[in-house]
Amino acid sequence: MAFKPSHRRSRPSYILDLNIAPLLSLFVALIPMLLLTAMFQKVGIVNLYLPTLEEALLQENTGGTSKDFTLAVSVTLNRLTLLKDQEVLLAEDIGDGLALDMLAEELAALKDRFPDKRDAVLLLDGEILYETIIDVMDAMRIAGDRELFPEISLADRVREVN
Repeated sequence: MAFKPSHRRSRPSYILDLNIAPLLSLFVALIPMLLLTAMFQKVGIVNLYLPTLEEALLQENTGGTSKDFTLAVSVTLNRLTLLKDQEVLLAEDIGDGLALDMLAEELAALKDRFPDKRDAVLLLDGEILYETIIDVMDAMRIAGDRELFPEISLADRVREVN
């Protein structure tokens, strides 16, 4: 018996052209539509200072420096208070608005007395607006062109100071 070649081998092969024109026209229409309907948001970053265990141990071991006190700014719905180790330095009612100028002046005076101090704590009530938090943090960090207390930690559960 003789070997007979297959009919499939003898057929001429066709080169199929892939028609991607409809796909490209879809992309041309779809990409601008997606870009126009996308919501672009301005993202702002606020850096917070979170002390490490090594810094806490170092602070416990070094005594008598000007960094030993705790500086805190307490913000509730109706009161703004500046505290230095439970001593009230500034207490302002928030009726017409935040007293950020007075807070910045007091913090600048503290910075003059303790130039090595860089950290402060912001004590917040749970119902404070985000914009208020950012405004107070900005007042604590910089007054004019002068850096005050850039390392800000956040805390919760504010108790009213009388």
